[in-house]
Amino acid sequence: MTQRERHPLTRLVETHYEELKRYIQRRSGSSSTASDIVQETWLRAARHSDKVPDNPLGYLYRIAGNLLLDKLRQDKVHGRHFSDVEPPEDRECPRVAPDEAAGIREELELLADAVRDLPDKCREVFLLYRGDGLTMREIAARLQISESTVEKHVAKAMQHCRQRLGRLS
Repeated sequence: MTQRERHPLTRLVETHYEELKRYIQRRSGSSSTASDIVQETWLRAARHSDKVPDNPLGYLYRIAGNLLLDKLRQDKVHGRHFSDVEPPEDRECPRVAPDEAAGIREELELLADAVRDLPDKCREVFLLYRGDGLTMREIAARLQISESTVEKHVAKAMQHCRQRLGRLS
């Protein structure tokens, strides 16, 4: 056993494992997420084992809560949810009539054409926003442009796509 494994903070995580897990599970709705968060809490406690805070248990709850918030933010960006639902391949797809499927295909083709016709920077911003789920702030930072410029590109792209799809009706 290493010095870190015997540290009071890591022992405290081990002692209060179930309690921490229940706390995170209530907030996340997922047992597996809760287990992952508590495990990461132990790792953080081991990494920061050089000092013991005044309220060690409160400190561990703070770490776990912050880790959950980080995960929520990350999952929001990636469009995921915390419920333990069946994987998409296990769900039954709704049946679509052939003529309805053809109409949907036509709409998708029009939308793809509309996106391809956008100016390069506008298309890039739009795909980062709608396709990758980045926030306007994240896009602005990544592309080194202002948030206002990102908003204008997204609005222009949305307007362009609406007009192109409107021609279908």
